[in-house]
Amino acid sequence: MAYLSYEILTDPAPLQVSEAGGESRGTVYIVVSNPTGDDALWFSTEVRVPFGQKDGDLTPDPKAVTARIAQNNATDPADEPTAGWDPTTGVFKVAARDPGRSLFKGGGSLVLALEGFPVSSKPGLVLLQVAERAASGPWVKTNPVSLSLLKQEPRVPRNFRPRASLVAAGTDVLLQWDGPDSLTYQIQGPDGPPELVPPRTGTAPGWQWSPKPGQEPKRDATYTLIATSGTNQQPGYILTTTVHLRRPEFESVTATDGVHAPWVEGTTDRGRVVLTAHGAQVRDDANALGTVSAATADVETVTAASVRGRDSGAGWIEFPPAGLNVFQGAGSRAWGTVAADKADLNGVNTKWVQGRSTSDGWIEFPPAGLNVYQGTGSHQWGTVAADKADLNDVITHRAQVKERLTLHGGLTVDNVLETLDGPPRLVVHAESEFEQKVNANGDLSVRNGGGWVLHTNEGKISVNGDLRVGGESMFVGKVNANGHLSVRTGDAWIVHTNDGQVSINGDLRVHGAFRADS
Repeated sequence: MAYLSYEILTDPAPLQVSEAGGESRGTVYIVVSNPTGDDALWFSTEVRVPFGQKDGDLTPDPKAVTARIAQNNATDPADEPTAGWDPTTGVFKVAARDPGRSLFKGGGSLVLALEGFPVSSKPGLVLLQVAERAASGPWVKTNPVSLSLLKQEPRVPRNFRPRASLVAAGTDVLLQWDGPDSLTYQIQGPDGPPELVPPRTGTAPGWQWSPKPGQEPKRDATYTLIATSGTNQQPGYILTTTVHLRRPEFESVTATDGVHAPWVEGTTDRGRVVLTAHGAQVRDDANALGTVSAATADVETVTAASVRGRDSGAGWIEFPPAGLNVFQGAGSRAWGTVAADKADLNGVNTKWVQGRSTSDGWIEFPPAGLNVYQGTGSHQWGTVAADKADLNDVITHRAQVKERLTLHGGLTVDNVLETLDGPPRLVVHAESEFEQKVNANGDLSVRNGGGWVLHTNEGKISVNGDLRVGGESMFVGKVNANGHLSVRTGDAWIVHTNDGQVSINGDLRVHGAFRADS
């Protein structure tokens, strides 16, 4: 009979055997106590653990056992026992630090622990053999003790889990768990009533379940396993697990602190928005750059290779380094037309400009300047109409002024006439022909080279040179000739004065009185 008392405990209680595809681990506690009030002379305690896969074996892997002294109030701290585990023999030995002198206190206890080992796969009763060496009087004896524990198959569901906690789509959801066949299992999904799990068939270990077609989750979902006993001798069990989808779908999303994702994709049409360091890219279902459709776009800057109207035949714009090009639609690179109410430009480079109608006039820009043409016909000169024209030079074949022509700077007609200042005057360099009257409200001067020939001044006409009258002349007042006076017909003279004499070459007819002083 042993001097000390021995008790065995397990966690879990009872131990659950390991099943195929899964491993059940357990812990054994052996409580060694002195049930008397007297100290006992104690030498050692050895615990032999059977190992293997038989029903009487505790574990198939003795190297996985962690053996230690969990608690000790049987000895003084200075007399802490030694402990050692031999995985080759399966023996756990605890010995007094000073054999023959160390005492096991009365009422004291020593707790030995065998932890973290996998439980063998066959259920049954396991016997642990204990050998105690202690002294009773002058004799030291070895006292054997047998401790028993129970291994059994799991009677409760456990390890409820998804095969993969993160899946690409709801069709990939597969839930697995371990549990006895004697229980009835139901799965409660995120929506709808619980679904009964049919009995398993075959020899595959564990249970598994997947949502029916059409009931797959579209976003992260939590599933509940409900296990009940048909005899009601066991309480019900409830386990939960959660499955996460890589591509969840939502009816709507309200985010108060932002949504963080590398990209967002449609549910039916697989276009997507890719979020980059510079902003966002819109891509189609082939991951090529896609199309953005919107009623209104309010943006600071648009960067694009080209812009086109919605219709396939609409015109389009491309953006070369020099600016932009406008083309006609239908895939053509023919130059298009820009229509606008107003255009505010720093410069316009164009071959020609025409009014909106095809019959409107048009302007062409040759190297020398510009040409204005009529709308009909081909290159027929057109008309420029303006309120005012401020020009440095006017070169024209002819000019027509409907009202008044005012020249502030002067007028020059090459080799014909010009205006001069100081005093203001008109100089005619060529012959002048007047078909009607010439009115000179001031003085009139006719010059030949540097000298004057005729001028008017103070109501008189002065002739500097010969005066020849080819037709009839009528003098209402006096005719004063301070020099010579000659009246001619053809090449011959009729009357002339010379040296105070009047000479008549021809007949002299007097119709009235004739008077002579001498």
